[in-house]
Amino acid sequence: MPSATSRRRTNPRAQSSDIEDGPTQRSAREDVDEDDEEPQRVVKKEKNKAAAKGKGKARASEAQPDEDDDEDDDDDDRIDVDNFTNQPLIKADVSKMRGLATDWAAMVKTIQRTNTMVAEVAVALADNAESGDGRKGLSELERLLKDLIDVESEMQINQDVIENLSQQVASGDAIENIVEKYHENVQTDKDSYAAKTTRQKYAKSETYKNFKQSIYEIDNPGQAMPPVTEFIPKESGDDSDDDDDLEVGAVTQDFKCPLSLRPLENPLTSQVCGHSFSAESIRAMFGNDKGLKKCPSSGCAQSFRLSDCKQNKELAKKMKLHERRMKKKEQEMDAEEVIE
Repeated sequence: MPSATSRRRTNPRAQSSDIEDGPTQRSAREDVDEDDEEPQRVVKKEKNKAAAKGKGKARASEAQPDEDDDEDDDDDDRIDVDNFTNQPLIKADVSKMRGLATDWAAMVKTIQRTNTMVAEVAVALADNAESGDGRKGLSELERLLKDLIDVESEMQINQDVIENLSQQVASGDAIENIVEKYHENVQTDKDSYAAKTTRQKYAKSETYKNFKQSIYEIDNPGQAMPPVTEFIPKESGDDSDDDDDLEVGAVTQDFKCPLSLRPLENPLTSQVCGHSFSAESIRAMFGNDKGLKKCPSSGCAQSFRLSDCKQNKELAKKMKLHERRMKKKEQEMDAEEVIE
């Protein structure tokens, strides 16, 4: 009898683990997984947004004080304007005040430079003016120079007032209403200047005196200029004793060096007595001596050091103009001799 053989029945379907996934199968599963995860992502996002909003509200509530607290703080910071008074300056403010005075001083120097330019233009015009139009131009320049001297005086007043107030503050004086005090003092000094006569305003001005002397030397070479007051008409108020010190003696400019007896070269002027010398001559006189020596100018009893002699650019300009006028005069004299 034939023996029976047992056969194990095999599953025609292979196990899923033994079968490699194809591209189509992977894609299908991934789509299913993404579809399952999408609702979860949306839920998480909504939760995160809600949490962020909650934190933002909490921070805002912490950062913003209560309205009642704001009102209390405003009441504390509010200034009682009706009862508020100006605070006096202290010593720490002195440097600021001196800075303002320095600004005014700079403006004064600017006006002084302008005055010098006006005087130089006037000298050049006088040196070449031969008609009435030229003299008319000189009169206009003189009026302009007087106006500039007035402006310079006003600026100097502002500088002086600020310096005086700063000195008071520096000494410990408590000055209240400093702005009103400043304007009051400035106006007082301006009124005092405006009340002066023409002589009192300009006869003592070095700028005006130099201007008149330069013009006079061109018109009257070699002659001494009379006192400046001779060029300014007398007014009511000029009879006071203050005019006595305005009447100075005649002034003449000597363009020769007292030492070399030759025309001045690179002139140096003594700040002690006002006499001028050629730089080379006065330096040779002192040599290495730094002490005092008697002025070599005839009739002068003053003594000075070499360090007291300063370069005089204004005199050097006058010297050049003088030399040019002398040459012009010689040419005119030679021309007259030829005609004769």
